Amino acid sequence: MTSDIRELLPLYAVGALSPEEAADVERAVQADPRLAAELDSYLSLIAPVTPSADVQARLMASVGGGRFERFADRMAELFDVTVDRARELLGLVERAASWERPLPGISLIHFDGGPACAAADCGFVRIAPGCTFPWHTHRGEEVNVILSGTVRDSEGKNLRAGDELVQSPNTQHDLTAGDEEVIYVARAMNGIEVGPRS
Repeated sequence: MTSDIRELLPLYAVGALSPEEAADVERAVQADPRLAAELDSYLSLIAPVTPSADVQARLMASVGGGRFERFADRMAELFDVTVDRARELLGLVERAASWERPLPGISLIHFDGGPACAAADCGFVRIAPGCTFPWHTHRGEEVNVILSGTVRDSEGKNLRAGDELVQSPNTQHDLTAGDEEVIYVARAMNGIEVGPRS
């Protein structure tokens, strides 16, 4: 009987036994400490794992449950990708390791858009409270979609989550975060040149 019960242990651990077989396993385990230890080893292999907040946020974003889900359709359109790919990209925002920090108070995530965006710099920008993304010139059209926070452009216009800022080729500006962190996504056709006002 012990060898038969031993074969049932992995099935018991995953809940794949009939009620009668499960009762047989439970009686045998109570009577034999070695079987109990073996069952514990199976149970430890399949114990549920709680993902970190970072992983959980990325997973939720990738399946349409993230904090920026309302932007998935616009991201797909703007970056010439599927909505599923847009969700994956939005999930990058939740992953601390995705962010590069080229300047104090400024973090970036670069990503590739679809075929229509082959000549564009595409990515997320995060500006710490009170910090400024530096003055820059647009080589082509730039579209920014504010995902969170409030940012002020160099003309004094305040933009909030859901607002879009479109800049024409050869225009210049900077962006300054308000009292909270700002995250926006940008598509800059032909890139930008960071530098002083001209």
